[in-house]
Amino acid sequence: MSASREKKTRQGSTYAQRRNNKAEEKSSRMHVVYGVVGVVIAVLAIALLVWDSGFFQKRTTAVTIDGEDFTPAVVQYYYHNAMTETLYYAQMGMNTGFDSSVDPKDQVKDEESGTTWYDYFLDQGLTSLTQVTMLNHAAEKEGYTLPAAGQAYVDASIEQTAQSVRASGYSSLEHYLRTNFGSYMTEKLYKEILTAQTIATYYQQDHQDNLTYSDEELEAYYQENKNNLDTFNYSVFTVQASIETTTTDEEGNSVDLTDEEKQAAFDTAKAQAQATAQEIQNKLAAGSDAADLAEEDSDKVYSSTVHQSQMGSSFSSSSYAEWLYDAARQAGETTIVENDQSDSYVFNYYVVQIDSRTRDEAATADVRHVLVSAGSNPTDEQFTQAEEKAQSLLDGWKSGSADEESFAVMAVQNTADRGSQSSGGLYTGVSRYDGFIEDFTNWCLDSSRQPGDTGLVKNTGSSTQGWHIMYFVGWNDPAWKVTAKNALASEATNEWAEGLYGDVEAQQGSGIQYVK
Repeated sequence: MSASREKKTRQGSTYAQRRNNKAEEKSSRMHVVYGVVGVVIAVLAIALLVWDSGFFQKRTTAVTIDGEDFTPAVVQYYYHNAMTETLYYAQMGMNTGFDSSVDPKDQVKDEESGTTWYDYFLDQGLTSLTQVTMLNHAAEKEGYTLPAAGQAYVDASIEQTAQSVRASGYSSLEHYLRTNFGSYMTEKLYKEILTAQTIATYYQQDHQDNLTYSDEELEAYYQENKNNLDTFNYSVFTVQASIETTTTDEEGNSVDLTDEEKQAAFDTAKAQAQATAQEIQNKLAAGSDAADLAEEDSDKVYSSTVHQSQMGSSFSSSSYAEWLYDAARQAGETTIVENDQSDSYVFNYYVVQIDSRTRDEAATADVRHVLVSAGSNPTDEQFTQAEEKAQSLLDGWKSGSADEESFAVMAVQNTADRGSQSSGGLYTGVSRYDGFIEDFTNWCLDSSRQPGDTGLVKNTGSSTQGWHIMYFVGWNDPAWKVTAKNALASEATNEWAEGLYGDVEAQQGSGIQYVK
């Protein structure tokens, strides 16, 4: 082969090779491109799945309060509680104006401002969260720690909620939390929220309990509030005029009375009730004993229990309060006071007789208790079972440290009295005016009581009957002093708390959009 031909052959071969190399290079580049695209698509798919799971959303900041960030789940909890409160009022018969079947964002609450119900619930929720947060921050700065009873209350609340939701058809506590507080809520976060709320409550109460007032300050409060703090011994007979607004025809059907028929029947009932009230007043004025008269006329009066011994604050809203408050009242004096509820065809005549007005200086008692329920209408066997359980709990407590703190924990964990559960079964300033069952009150006010005394008291007089495990904390001031101190301390504590959070604003972050 000639040199020139060889050269051409080499050139052609090189060209073909270069062409092939380029094709391979292009193909390789395309593989890379396709590979990158595949990776991108895979990443996007994963990101979409993660986004749908709420991974990013629940980690965003919905609000910042005093330097502390809160996720949408926390804000959602407080938002939901604000809405629930409104729904509760509606269930109680109040006309709130909120329609639970319509999205709160689509309902205007205030036409003038344009505020929606969503805005309102969010504002209420953030206010509550701000209060809890600032109280927690103050507690932390002060070195305050939640007492054992407080931690027990958190644990008991979670367990009681879990039991309740399972009975309501939820598969688990987690299921309930996510259904009611949003998909970002967890049991762990729920416990953290409850703990923060409990710390705030205990810390604020601790602040109030540690406030003290001089005798001069308490006396000054008494002089300004005698009507509420004095003890009144009086009798009140309630004679009620009321009618049925329906009747039954010959065929047994219920038929509404006409307005004229209703009014005629009501006028007759009022005349009869007034005559009865006048008769009772005349007999009282003539010297008849109130208790005997109540028994004699038991079929004519609303209740045969007519004698009352109460602090003035107990009947301040009654129709006859102003008459009793009058300093000119004399022992044995009587009156008839009317209470008109004609819109519902009810008219009350109160026959009132005052016996005395005093400032009760008797000591009150501080106690803790555990109510072991026997049920609402228990049998003897159920009472016996409740007593055995109460005795077992008391014996178990005595075998341990047997101090007030451990009793408080036992109360939180076991009491059926939800009103005193959070305080470890504590009632302060127990007097004869508080409305407790007689045996409970008598045990508390037994003059022989010493701090640390325990015992069992049977309860047959309330909606939840059973046995009380009693613990005597100690003697306290007279009821009027306790009431005065509580009023002054409550006002001062509210001012103190307002100073902690009143000017603090919750700064909304991007995560607020996930609260709904």
